[in-house]
Amino acid sequence: AALGRSSPWAWSRFVAWRGGGLSGPPRPWQRPRQPRMRGVASSQGLRATSGSAKRPRVVADLGGASGLNLHLYDHCPYCTRVELVLGWRGLQYGKTGYGYADVEGPTALTGKKVLPVLEWTDVLGQQQRMPESRDIIRAVDGMAGPGGSIIAPKTGRKDLNSWQRRLRRFMHGLTRPRLLRMPIADFSTREDVQYQMDRYTAKGFDYEESLARTAELMPKVEQALSDLEPLLRGGRRVSLSGDGWSWDDLHVLPSLRVLTCVAGLAWPSKVRSYVQESHAEAGVGLYFEHAC
Repeated sequence: AALGRSSPWAWSRFVAWRGGGLSGPPRPWQRPRQPRMRGVASSQGLRATSGSAKRPRVVADLGGASGLNLHLYDHCPYCTRVELVLGWRGLQYGKTGYGYADVEGPTALTGKKVLPVLEWTDVLGQQQRMPESRDIIRAVDGMAGPGGSIIAPKTGRKDLNSWQRRLRRFMHGLTRPRLLRMPIADFSTREDVQYQMDRYTAKGFDYEESLARTAELMPKVEQALSDLEPLLRGGRRVSLSGDGWSWDDLHVLPSLRVLTCVAGLAWPSKVRSYVQESHAEAGVGLYFEHAC
């Protein structure tokens, strides 16, 4: 059910919903747990994550790579950035999702509970892994292909930076409670939900208070969405540069994607088209049909 702007959702109802909604047969969107891969992270991947902070970061060459597989959390903005670039590049790749409370699975990849991680087989038949979304994007965007790089640098637009700060002030109060209800592997168990809640409550976030503030927060986020519309550029393909994709788009689109989990939010037509078309071109799903 939608969590409307006029009727705050009692926290006890949320707990009851989560308690009753996690039983029964596995849901279609729930993937089976992947086999634990203790100790099989490649030496190259381990060097990339355990070296000195002063050591220059080397981005792997994906030339001749096969069997691309992205380890990710569906709601994670850094993971979404990588998905967008892989999709815009037209690359075929697999996905492995993890519950948020699963520490062992992601840690087995690179020694840290951090995603995304891109995994592939190199030209010598060796399994390789790369963490860090920026490094993955640089490697993917650097692959040989028609037209070369497709991601332009971040422009540093002051109007866009100011808009992003305004949006972040209000959006999390709407999205954090609702993301827990999305049909994604990230929050498919009580342990996953509790892990995420503990993370933010430790920083002072109040889930019940945020839900009670829905009527206050919705107009503020809607105003931010309206303010974004004149910042968009281009004709047939709308983006923040008007000339293809840029790092500006990679910073803004993941935030807009998580907002699609909020039912009743009024989207300006140009902004909604920007969100839908950008993700559709990459083959990345949105949350509109599950919004609450």
